[in-house]
Amino acid sequence: MKPIRIILKQTFAITLFACISSNSIAFDYWQSLPDKPIIPKNNPQDAKKILLGKKIFFDKRISKNKNTSCNDCHNLTSGGDDNGKLTKNPSNPRQRSAPSLWNVAYMSTYYWDSRAKSLEQQFHMHLFNDGILGKYSETELIQKISDLPGYDQLFAETFNDKKINSTNISKALANFIRTLIVADSRADQYIKGNKLALNEKEERGYFAFQEQGCLSCHFGVNFAGPAPGPALKMGDGFYELFPTIRGTEYEDEKYGFLIDKGRFHFTKEVDHKLMWRVPSLRNIADSSPYFHNGKIESLHDAVRIMNRVQFNYPINEETIDDIVAFLKTLSGQYPKINQPNYE
Repeated sequence: MKPIRIILKQTFAITLFACISSNSIAFDYWQSLPDKPIIPKNNPQDAKKILLGKKIFFDKRISKNKNTSCNDCHNLTSGGDDNGKLTKNPSNPRQRSAPSLWNVAYMSTYYWDSRAKSLEQQFHMHLFNDGILGKYSETELIQKISDLPGYDQLFAETFNDKKINSTNISKALANFIRTLIVADSRADQYIKGNKLALNEKEERGYFAFQEQGCLSCHFGVNFAGPAPGPALKMGDGFYELFPTIRGTEYEDEKYGFLIDKGRFHFTKEVDHKLMWRVPSLRNIADSSPYFHNGKIESLHDAVRIMNRVQFNYPINEETIDDIVAFLKTLSGQYPKINQPNYE
């Protein structure tokens, strides 16, 4: 089957299907993962920055309780997410599930509501989030890291200004995260032309994924809409209304999909209620539970619910199984991550 082509616009999408602009380009729905993500000019990849970011990422000593690292919520020994840990906080009904960090460098915005326009900005927000490392001022965080052996020297060797500050911490972390690429999935091989990469069931799922409407939002290199590049600039979001079909059994009563109003909590714009940045489907089989609130454990259930609340097209269990089989082929080869030693 030839790739489907669609017209995308050079701005960010604010509805399920459309991006609004006067300029448009041809765009393939089905795209394999590029070798490298786009790297911002103000934070080029550098071996020293990557190693420093990795050291910070795994260092539990930086948190106020000395027992939490970035890896505790984005476990790189598995799917790169929180395995549902953050969804079990009854005191915060809007607590959101931490998405996977694998291939996240191919996204154009960050957080479920797109409030961060770059990885650097996302990490800067994270550093001072009370629920992540603990309640820190920038002065306290700098002092905390400075007191740990070796960091003063590492920052001095890595950055021209030789400073430990929130900007350099964020740059180092972003450099490391941009190395977390899971490539060469069987879906990628199939998209590139190897039609033997998928078995019969998975290939049926490939076509069903398109026919059921999934591809209208989950397309492009990260199956999350346009990646940074000719279609969207870095910082432009691609959003979907969720749930689109109202009045189903999957709203407040069963899964609480209406409790969190999505981008509205950030922008305060009425039109943004229940609007969400389209999440990536890469490695989706390895990153349960699903949805922004982590309420769904099964990928099969996630597909069934998405079909019901987004399109309500007729679908049977066999077709759901086929789509799930295809989604599993979106997992690629995970690189081995050796954790740093701390003395």
